[in-house]
Amino acid sequence: MTLVLDIPQIRDWVAEAGDIARHYFKHTTPEWKGAANPVTIADREIERLLTGKILSAYPGHGLIGEEYGVQASDQDYLWAIDPIDGTRSYVEGLPSWSISVGLLYRRVPVFGSIYMPLYDDWTYTDGDDVISNDISIRDCLKSAWNADSYLLARSDFNAWYDIRFTRVMALGSTASHLAYTARGAALAMVTHGSYLWDIAAGMAILARQGGEFRLLSGELIDFTHRDLTQRIDEIYVAGHSQVVERLLPLIQWRERPYHHPAW
Repeated sequence: MTLVLDIPQIRDWVAEAGDIARHYFKHTTPEWKGAANPVTIADREIERLLTGKILSAYPGHGLIGEEYGVQASDQDYLWAIDPIDGTRSYVEGLPSWSISVGLLYRRVPVFGSIYMPLYDDWTYTDGDDVISNDISIRDCLKSAWNADSYLLARSDFNAWYDIRFTRVMALGSTASHLAYTARGAALAMVTHGSYLWDIAAGMAILARQGGEFRLLSGELIDFTHRDLTQRIDEIYVAGHSQVVERLLPLIQWRERPYHHPAW
């Protein structure tokens, strides 16, 4: 990839998006695209803002976003935007949602920024480095675990899968889970039901640190051979390759998934 990104400029765009999100936080009524799948005016305004900024600075690039779909997806450079990753947490007044911006080159994630506005918390790539709040975290991805290690997972993970691991937490945002994994706070992320815009930034970040995204079947997630708009329904693990290898055998699909009881 020969493109040189203006990282401070991209951070300014994302910070402006964070201002929009904070403005509407606890002051918006969601619409529902489906069960447990809300969207707000903040999602839409942020995606329009970032789309405009990106295409103005990088004309000819493609773009895919959660709310407004695909533009020129056949371009070598493709931006993936999740304006609020964790909208359910956002509308419930929880703090761990994030704004995720990734860039793919020939369908391989090469840049990622994950920003949690309520914490003013940044994780992003800068060349070959990974920065978290002005500190390099390039070597922080955990390659082994100990007695107090924990995983980050979707809140409904336990309903569909059984995992033989003691500590599992849910923050309500796939991108935030990946940021905490990248800095070594969490051992790994385990989830399912993701789209490209959920994970493009995190894939670029973890790739700098020996990380990978592997399906329960053992297959690596590779967007060079995948429909960019298709949801990844199968369970997958994201983390250091050595951790992923050890975790996969500990996860099993439930033959009879749990459901809410009738009240």
